[in-house]
Amino acid sequence: MEILSPVGNKNSLISAVRCGADAVYFGVGEFNARRNAENFSKYDLIDIAKYCHIRNVKAYLALNTLVSDDEIEEAMNIVKHACEAGIDAIIINDLGLASLIKKCAPNMPLHASTQMTIHNIDGLKFLIDSGFKRAVLARENSYNDLKELSKYANKNKFELEIFVSGAHCMCVSGQCLLSSVLGSRSGNRGLCAQPCRLPFKVKNGNGYDLSLKDMNLFEHFDKLKELGISSLKIEGRMKGEEYVAAATYSALCFKENRENKYETLEILKSVFSRNGFTDGYFSSKIDKNMFGVRSEQDIEKSKQIKNSIHELYRRERQSVNIEISADFKAEKPSKIEVFDGVNKIVVYDEKPEFASNKPTLKENVIDKLSKTGSTPYFAKKIAVNVDENLYISNKILSNLKEKALNELTALREKIKPIPFYFEKEINEYIANDTITETFISVHDLSQLPKNPIGDVVFVPYSSDVNKVKELIKNGYEIGIKTPVFYNKLNENKIDEFKNIGVEHVLVQNIGTIHKLKKQGFILTAAPSINLFNSCSVENCDADYCTLSVELSENQIKNIKSSKPKGILAYGKLPLMIFRNCPIKSNNGCNNCNHSITDRKNIEFNIYCEDGVTKMINNRPVFLGDKQNFLNSNDFILLSFTDETVTEVEEIYNIYKNNGGFDKPYTRGLYFKGVL
Repeated sequence: MEILSPVGNKNSLISAVRCGADAVYFGVGEFNARRNAENFSKYDLIDIAKYCHIRNVKAYLALNTLVSDDEIEEAMNIVKHACEAGIDAIIINDLGLASLIKKCAPNMPLHASTQMTIHNIDGLKFLIDSGFKRAVLARENSYNDLKELSKYANKNKFELEIFVSGAHCMCVSGQCLLSSVLGSRSGNRGLCAQPCRLPFKVKNGNGYDLSLKDMNLFEHFDKLKELGISSLKIEGRMKGEEYVAAATYSALCFKENRENKYETLEILKSVFSRNGFTDGYFSSKIDKNMFGVRSEQDIEKSKQIKNSIHELYRRERQSVNIEISADFKAEKPSKIEVFDGVNKIVVYDEKPEFASNKPTLKENVIDKLSKTGSTPYFAKKIAVNVDENLYISNKILSNLKEKALNELTALREKIKPIPFYFEKEINEYIANDTITETFISVHDLSQLPKNPIGDVVFVPYSSDVNKVKELIKNGYEIGIKTPVFYNKLNENKIDEFKNIGVEHVLVQNIGTIHKLKKQGFILTAAPSINLFNSCSVENCDADYCTLSVELSENQIKNIKSSKPKGILAYGKLPLMIFRNCPIKSNNGCNNCNHSITDRKNIEFNIYCEDGVTKMINNRPVFLGDKQNFLNSNDFILLSFTDETVTEVEEIYNIYKNNGGFDKPYTRGLYFKGVL
């Protein structure tokens, strides 16, 4: 199992490697999910690769943000530098960028970011079909979930990576809009302002009811090893080198089952925690104990212990095993051979002298050669042949050893570039003069207009099949929408929907696209698929592509694709999607008041749908009076959550008749965009 450590700058790179990381991940420039970290430049990639590869450590580039059309060339320029440096893999979130890399650098391994919300076998199948090597799974999986996923992955020789330490996002990764909507700082673009750490209150909560404790699964390493998980990931590129060192070293101690492992866990807790750690999702203990904030006591502990952490990474870690063979024969040049399992180095020096007093003993030579100083090499095996009555000076031994290890280092750091070719794609696209489709999404069947409206209405996948059948008989064109987060889809129920005449599906999870396309459904990709550029739209297998709600009007108009593209034109945006509902954890579902309040006493509604809980904005996006913008798209999606059937009919008619809206609303992010 690989220990994968976060790296935000050169110091944290050194601390991670010296404390036991098998691999590191890091960002470059503007296209990584921690843009506020110090990060590296694309010109640092060769030095990073050399430093890591000398020491048997893999280097993964995090290029895991959504990328707009005008950023594609620069993003691919970073990929080019990564290929030239021989980086071991690229962590990707954007579907368009992933498809470009597969075309331009097919030999570059791709890892699917946790921002892609991969958490089920359908998602793994999608990634395998798309040419990925590894999935960084969503953090909300339980042990039983991982057991099922790893069984499928191992069978298909596909790698799984999971987070085992670090910050927990309250929202399912890749689906959070809270920072975007409240402050135009997008988590999907690497600039999350972490508003969830501010006061949000539910009844009987702690006042910070969107703030989870950091996760830690170190005590479950044996279980993870049994599952065959490939990589154990530590979160923390925004944290300091001391945290990286403490977390990496603690992970190493648990991996190797050292006696001091629990001591290292306490040290890590002192360096950074939010009232301790949690393993709630993994252990299926999803309750109020998962919530926590960083207290003054936590901060004080961190200050006291940081200096002592430096000792962990003050010296080079001798983690590269080598074998040394040495021959010293009369009248022949002194010879040493070094082998690291792949590379073999042979060097010579001057002839040894005959001993005038005491000859050099074999044991003395072994002792000298075993001391590899401030190098990453450990002499695991030493074989020495020394003729009788020879004197081998320390100078000869030092010269031989230094020269051999230097030459070995030169071989190990030699860059192995990956072939790369990029030519910017230009997709032809002609927008329709008028809107050709209107799609509607409702939370439940009670919101359906009283009379058939002629447009497709998406209802939850959990809806009663017989009731949907009756609606279709009465003239409604009903589609279903798949859940955002699920373990398994009920295949029989999907077949039942198809058999009663359901043709359209609003797909909200990436894994369902290939699955349902093969079954002949007409697919509309929901905003949760995060289609952010022309290439992602063109390479999405859905028939209709709803664009990300984080795109601006100008960015939307510039997207070029042969496929119909559309926007969410009305709806209360899902700010967060929970697996641990703060109301349920503190009060139970029977006492739910469906709301959470921020520090300004603004209430946000909370409701459940198909296995998740959604926190929605208090005002809907309204674009009914923006006809030029609406008409520049091929379709619009009207999404209804907590509206009554009367409100649904009223809003639907406004959009059909170009009317106004007399209730509080927002324009969303369409006219200001996100950072």
